[in-house]
Amino acid sequence: MKVCAIMNDHYDVIIVGARVAGASLAILLGEMGKKVLLVDKASFPSDTLSTHFMSHTGFLEKLGVLEQLEESGLRKVARMRTYIGSSFVEGPRTSYTIIPRRDKLDSMLIQRALTFPSVNFKPETSARELIWEEGKVVGVRLLEKGELHDVHADLVVGADGKNSNIAHWTDAEKYEETKPLRPVIYGYFEGIEPLPEPATEIFLHEGRIGFVFPMESNRDCLGIEIHPEEFKAMMKNPEESFKQTFDQLYGMKARMKGAKLQGKIIGTPGMPNFFRTAYGNGWALIGDAGHSKDPSTGLGINDAFMQSFLLADACLKIDKGISKEEAMKEFARKRDEQLLPGFQMTLQYIQSLRKWTDNEVALFQSMAANPMVWNKLVPNLSRHLENDAADFPLLHTAMQMEAEQFGFKKES
Repeated sequence: MKVCAIMNDHYDVIIVGARVAGASLAILLGEMGKKVLLVDKASFPSDTLSTHFMSHTGFLEKLGVLEQLEESGLRKVARMRTYIGSSFVEGPRTSYTIIPRRDKLDSMLIQRALTFPSVNFKPETSARELIWEEGKVVGVRLLEKGELHDVHADLVVGADGKNSNIAHWTDAEKYEETKPLRPVIYGYFEGIEPLPEPATEIFLHEGRIGFVFPMESNRDCLGIEIHPEEFKAMMKNPEESFKQTFDQLYGMKARMKGAKLQGKIIGTPGMPNFFRTAYGNGWALIGDAGHSKDPSTGLGINDAFMQSFLLADACLKIDKGISKEEAMKEFARKRDEQLLPGFQMTLQYIQSLRKWTDNEVALFQSMAANPMVWNKLVPNLSRHLENDAADFPLLHTAMQMEAEQFGFKKES
């Protein structure tokens, strides 16, 4: 196939992958005046595999898309509820979140990036190979509308997902690797009976994790992490299997009575868990290309944003005279430093998940509705959690940090 040069074929940065990580990086680089080419093999708007959950909206605000997303009708979710059996505990979050479909979120990020004249976007364009010179990545060979084009850049960024071609072509090493742990199936439903106040709902039932994420009014994302041995059978008749499984969760059979599935049930046998080498000579990885983990803790989108901000900061430091190697080394160090705790906590959570014993459920049921029990427990909750999480102290530390946002002060 003939290879053609294209007009303006040299960029400061080429970003392969235009979803959350890639599009947000394009915004940040566009703000800096960088000449950016953003490419993706997909057309937009389009959906992609996602849990949709974001722990907060801070990154969306910094990227300049929060107001537009909120105006699209998404509910503000400021509470969280966790069910065990037919009982639950519920409380406020330290900040609200919104839960958009990915076709909407990704497209808004791309449109925001394109408000900067130095950013160009090519959908339905795939990276076919990297261009190397003396051991350094200097560009990408792209396939667009049946023609190959060579484009060059000072930096090529792989934001092309867990099966990243950029990572493959650069031999980016994996570490902290754990095989996929739990399959996930989910779907979008209209007509779910809502709670009085929108809340993220988590169901810990029979060793599975069910979730209800409020999206726009009258639309929710429902999903469940199931046991590995259940996946093949459930995907033979996913809609019926999903309904049967969700009907077991407290209150959901009645709340789903008038609900309708929008589209189809989506499933994956599981997400790989790993870090990849963050950068090399002329290239870098962000998003799931650089770090992937089980979706049970809902950290993926925020983690992708964080990586984009870290890489943009590295680019800014290079502009200010810091050496490329020093700036990129700091990017990699900060990435791992900030992502490793959540990675470890996620794996510990999902690996320790099991079916409750009858005694455990019975005791929780009796305790949940007994004010005398809570009157006794609350004064000593911090000590109880610290003792019970002795094998994983990060959990106690994380809860204490969150409690500080509610006014908690450590005793001297």
